[in-house]
Amino acid sequence: MGNTTKTQTSSSTAEPWKPQQDYIKYGMEQAKDLYTNQTPSYFPQSTVAGFSPEQQQAQQMGTQRATQGNAGMGIAQGYNNDVLGGKYLNDPNEDAMFANIQQRVMPSVNSQFMGSGRSGSGLHADTAARGMTEAWAPYASQMRQYGLGQMDAAANRAPQFAANDYRDIQALGDIGQQKQTLAQNELGDAVNRWNYNQDLPANQLAQYQGFIGGNYGGTTTSSTPYQQPSIWSTIGGGLLGGLGAYLGA
Repeated sequence: MGNTTKTQTSSSTAEPWKPQQDYIKYGMEQAKDLYTNQTPSYFPQSTVAGFSPEQQQAQQMGTQRATQGNAGMGIAQGYNNDVLGGKYLNDPNEDAMFANIQQRVMPSVNSQFMGSGRSGSGLHADTAARGMTEAWAPYASQMRQYGLGQMDAAANRAPQFAANDYRDIQALGDIGQQKQTLAQNELGDAVNRWNYNQDLPANQLAQYQGFIGGNYGGTTTSSTPYQQPSIWSTIGGGLLGGLGAYLGA
Protein backbone atom coordinates (compact mmCIF):
# COMPACT_ATOMS: atom_id res chain seq x y z
CA MET A 1 0.00 0.00 0.00
CA GLY A 2 3.05 2.32 0.47
CA ASN A 3 4.72 4.61 -2.03
CA THR A 4 7.49 3.48 -4.38
CA THR A 5 10.77 5.49 -4.60
CA LYS A 6 12.27 5.84 -8.08
CA THR A 7 15.16 7.80 -9.61
CA GLN A 8 14.94 10.18 -12.53
CA THR A 9 18.19 10.53 -14.55
CA SER A 10 18.95 13.57 -16.70
CA SER A 11 21.99 14.32 -18.89
CA SER A 12 23.38 17.57 -20.25
CA THR A 13 26.14 17.90 -22.82
CA ALA A 14 28.53 20.90 -23.09
CA GLU A 15 30.68 21.34 -26.18
CA PRO A 16 33.50 23.78 -27.03
CA TRP A 17 32.62 26.92 -28.88
CA LYS A 18 31.83 25.80 -32.41
CA PRO A 19 34.45 28.00 -34.22
CA GLN A 20 37.02 26.57 -31.82
CA GLN A 21 36.27 22.92 -32.47
CA ASP A 22 38.22 22.57 -35.75
CA TYR A 23 41.34 24.05 -34.14
CA ILE A 24 41.10 21.75 -31.16
CA LYS A 25 40.73 18.74 -33.45
CA TYR A 26 43.69 19.86 -35.56
CA GLY A 27 45.83 20.36 -32.44
CA MET A 28 45.03 16.87 -31.19
CA GLU A 29 45.86 15.36 -34.58
CA GLN A 30 49.22 17.15 -34.57
CA ALA A 31 49.91 16.02 -30.99
CA LYS A 32 49.24 12.43 -32.02
CA ASP A 33 51.57 12.79 -35.01
CA LEU A 34 54.34 14.17 -32.78
CA TYR A 35 53.90 11.35 -30.30
CA THR A 36 53.82 8.53 -32.84
CA ASN A 37 56.15 9.78 -35.57
CA GLN A 38 58.58 12.29 -34.05
CA THR A 39 61.30 11.13 -31.65
CA PRO A 40 63.40 13.96 -30.19
CA SER A 41 67.12 13.32 -29.79
CA TYR A 42 69.81 14.61 -27.49
CA PHE A 43 72.33 17.10 -28.82
CA PRO A 44 74.65 14.87 -30.88
CA GLN A 45 77.92 16.47 -29.82
CA SER A 46 79.51 16.90 -26.43
CA THR A 47 78.05 19.67 -24.31
CA VAL A 48 81.36 20.07 -22.47
CA ALA A 49 84.00 22.45 -23.82
CA GLY A 50 87.46 20.88 -23.70
CA PHE A 51 90.70 22.59 -22.82
CA SER A 52 91.92 25.23 -25.22
CA PRO A 53 95.39 24.84 -26.82
CA GLU A 54 96.64 27.60 -24.54
CA GLN A 55 95.37 25.77 -21.48
CA GLN A 56 96.93 22.51 -22.61
CA GLN A 57 100.25 24.23 -23.23
CA ALA A 58 100.08 25.92 -19.85
CA GLN A 59 99.33 22.57 -18.20
CA GLN A 60 102.30 20.94 -19.93
CA MET A 61 104.61 23.78 -18.92
CA GLY A 62 103.23 23.77 -15.40
CA THR A 63 103.64 20.01 -15.08
CA GLN A 64 107.22 20.21 -16.29
CA ARG A 65 108.03 23.04 -13.89
CA ALA A 66 106.29 21.36 -10.97
CA THR A 67 108.06 18.02 -11.49
CA GLN A 68 111.51 19.30 -12.50
CA GLY A 69 111.66 22.50 -10.49
CA ASN A 70 113.58 25.65 -11.33
CA ALA A 71 117.30 25.34 -12.08
CA GLY A 72 118.10 28.61 -10.32
CA MET A 73 116.15 27.51 -7.27
CA GLY A 74 118.09 24.25 -7.18
CA ILE A 75 121.43 26.08 -7.34
CA ALA A 76 120.35 28.50 -4.63
CA GLN A 77 119.19 25.66 -2.41
CA GLY A 78 122.46 23.82 -2.99
CA TYR A 79 124.43 26.92 -1.98
CA ASN A 80 122.24 27.34 1.07
CA ASN A 81 122.94 23.74 2.08
CA ASP A 82 126.69 24.32 1.65
CA VAL A 83 126.52 27.37 3.89
CA LEU A 84 124.59 25.40 6.52
CA GLY A 85 127.20 22.67 6.26
CA GLY A 86 129.97 25.15 7.13
CA LYS A 87 131.64 25.09 3.75
CA TYR A 88 132.12 28.86 3.81
CA LEU A 89 132.73 29.21 7.53
CA ASN A 90 136.45 29.74 6.88
CA ASP A 91 137.83 32.29 4.47
CA PRO A 92 139.26 30.54 1.40
CA ASN A 93 141.84 33.35 1.19
CA GLU A 94 142.85 32.79 4.77
CA ASP A 95 146.35 31.50 3.95
CA ALA A 96 147.08 34.44 1.68
CA MET A 97 145.84 36.87 4.32
CA PHE A 98 147.96 35.19 6.99
CA ALA A 99 151.04 35.40 4.78
CA ASN A 100 150.34 39.09 4.14
CA ILE A 101 150.09 39.82 7.86
CA GLN A 102 153.21 37.83 8.53
CA GLN A 103 155.12 39.86 5.95
CA ARG A 104 154.07 43.03 7.72
CA VAL A 105 154.69 41.95 11.33
CA MET A 106 157.79 39.76 11.25
CA PRO A 107 160.25 42.17 9.59
CA SER A 108 159.63 44.71 12.32
CA VAL A 109 160.04 42.15 15.11
CA ASN A 110 163.10 40.59 13.55
CA SER A 111 164.86 43.90 13.02
CA GLN A 112 164.23 44.81 16.64
CA PHE A 113 165.93 41.70 17.98
CA MET A 114 168.68 41.60 15.35
CA GLY A 115 169.77 45.08 16.29
CA SER A 116 170.20 44.06 19.92
CA GLY A 117 171.92 40.77 19.09
CA ARG A 118 169.13 38.67 20.53
CA SER A 119 167.83 37.19 17.30
CA GLY A 120 166.52 33.65 17.76
CA SER A 121 166.08 33.99 21.52
CA GLY A 122 163.03 32.83 23.42
CA LEU A 123 161.91 36.37 23.83
CA HIS A 124 162.28 36.86 20.09
CA ALA A 125 159.99 33.88 19.45
CA ASP A 126 157.52 34.96 22.10
CA THR A 127 157.35 38.49 20.77
CA ALA A 128 156.89 37.25 17.21
CA ALA A 129 154.07 34.91 18.25
CA ARG A 130 152.35 37.61 20.25
CA GLY A 131 152.66 40.09 17.39
CA MET A 132 151.22 37.65 14.86
CA THR A 133 148.38 36.74 17.22
CA GLU A 134 147.45 40.34 17.87
CA ALA A 135 147.53 41.10 14.15
CA TRP A 136 145.68 37.96 13.03
CA ALA A 137 143.08 37.60 15.81
CA PRO A 138 140.80 40.54 14.81
CA TYR A 139 140.65 39.37 11.23
CA ALA A 140 140.05 35.72 12.18
CA SER A 141 137.35 36.71 14.67
CA GLN A 142 135.65 38.92 12.10
CA MET A 143 135.65 36.17 9.52
CA ARG A 144 134.35 33.70 12.09
CA GLN A 145 131.44 35.97 12.99
CA TYR A 146 130.71 36.64 9.36
CA GLY A 147 130.61 32.91 8.62
CA LEU A 148 128.28 32.25 11.57
CA GLY A 149 126.04 35.09 10.41
CA GLN A 150 125.86 33.57 6.95
CA MET A 151 124.94 30.21 8.44
CA ASP A 152 122.21 31.86 10.50
CA ALA A 153 120.82 33.59 7.40
CA ALA A 154 120.94 30.29 5.51
CA ALA A 155 119.02 28.61 8.31
CA ASN A 156 116.32 31.28 7.99
CA ARG A 157 116.14 30.73 4.23
CA ALA A 158 115.78 26.96 4.56
CA PRO A 159 111.98 27.02 5.27
CA GLN A 160 111.49 29.12 2.14
CA PHE A 161 113.15 26.50 0.01
CA ALA A 162 111.08 23.80 1.70
CA ALA A 163 107.89 25.80 1.08
CA ASN A 164 108.82 26.12 -2.58
CA ASP A 165 108.73 22.33 -2.90
CA TYR A 166 105.14 22.33 -1.65
CA ARG A 167 104.24 25.13 -4.06
CA ASP A 168 105.43 22.91 -6.90
CA ILE A 169 103.34 20.07 -5.50
CA GLN A 170 100.34 22.38 -5.19
CA ALA A 171 100.76 23.58 -8.78
CA LEU A 172 100.80 19.98 -9.99
CA GLY A 173 97.73 19.24 -7.90
CA ASP A 174 95.92 22.24 -9.41
CA ILE A 175 96.63 20.98 -12.92
CA GLY A 176 95.35 17.56 -11.92
CA GLN A 177 92.22 19.16 -10.48
CA GLN A 178 91.56 20.94 -13.77
CA LYS A 179 91.80 17.65 -15.66
CA GLN A 180 89.63 15.85 -13.13
CA THR A 181 86.97 18.58 -13.39
CA LEU A 182 86.90 18.24 -17.16
CA ALA A 183 86.66 14.45 -16.89
CA GLN A 184 83.81 14.80 -14.38
CA ASN A 185 81.98 17.18 -16.72
CA GLU A 186 82.36 14.72 -19.58
CA LEU A 187 81.06 11.93 -17.36
CA GLY A 188 78.12 14.11 -16.36
CA ASP A 189 77.38 14.74 -20.03
CA ALA A 190 77.30 11.00 -20.67
CA VAL A 191 75.02 10.46 -17.66
CA ASN A 192 72.65 13.18 -18.87
CA ARG A 193 72.46 11.49 -22.29
CA TRP A 194 71.72 8.17 -20.63
CA ASN A 195 69.00 9.65 -18.42
CA TYR A 196 67.51 11.53 -21.36
CA ASN A 197 67.10 8.35 -23.40
CA GLN A 198 65.76 6.44 -20.38
CA ASP A 199 63.11 9.09 -19.68
CA LEU A 200 62.27 9.87 -23.30
CA PRO A 201 59.17 7.60 -23.65
CA ALA A 202 57.65 8.88 -20.42
CA ASN A 203 58.43 12.49 -21.31
CA GLN A 204 56.90 12.06 -24.76
CA LEU A 205 53.75 10.60 -23.27
CA ALA A 206 53.52 13.40 -20.69
CA GLN A 207 53.99 15.96 -23.44
CA TYR A 208 51.33 14.30 -25.57
CA GLN A 209 48.89 14.25 -22.67
CA GLY A 210 49.63 17.89 -22.02
CA PHE A 211 48.84 18.74 -25.62
CA ILE A 212 45.47 16.98 -25.66
CA GLY A 213 44.44 17.89 -22.13
CA GLY A 214 42.02 20.70 -21.31
CA ASN A 215 38.43 21.50 -20.55
CA TYR A 216 36.81 20.88 -23.93
CA GLY A 217 33.36 20.08 -22.63
CA GLY A 218 31.68 16.82 -21.74
CA THR A 219 28.51 15.15 -20.55
CA THR A 220 27.07 15.66 -17.07
CA THR A 221 24.61 13.16 -15.63
CA SER A 222 22.49 13.76 -12.53
CA SER A 223 19.93 11.59 -10.76
CA THR A 224 16.91 12.89 -8.74
CA PRO A 225 14.89 10.52 -6.55
CA TYR A 226 11.07 10.88 -6.40
CA GLN A 227 8.20 8.85 -4.90
CA GLN A 228 5.34 7.30 -6.96
CA PRO A 229 2.20 6.16 -5.07
CA SER A 230 1.20 2.53 -5.42
CA ILE A 231 -1.90 1.54 -7.44
CA TRP A 232 -3.84 0.63 -4.31
CA SER A 233 -3.11 4.02 -2.82
CA THR A 234 -4.39 5.61 -6.00
CA ILE A 235 -7.59 3.48 -6.00
CA GLY A 236 -8.17 4.10 -2.29
CA GLY A 237 -7.69 7.81 -2.76
CA GLY A 238 -10.20 7.79 -5.61
CA LEU A 239 -12.86 5.96 -3.57
CA LEU A 240 -12.43 8.30 -0.64
CA GLY A 241 -12.71 11.26 -2.94
CA GLY A 242 -15.92 9.90 -4.49
CA LEU A 243 -17.46 9.16 -1.10
CA GLY A 244 -16.67 12.62 0.11
CA ALA A 245 -18.40 14.09 -2.94
CA TYR A 246 -21.49 11.90 -2.41
CA LEU A 247 -21.85 12.83 1.23
CA GLY A 248 -21.40 16.45 0.43
CA ALA A 249 -24.27 16.29 -2.00
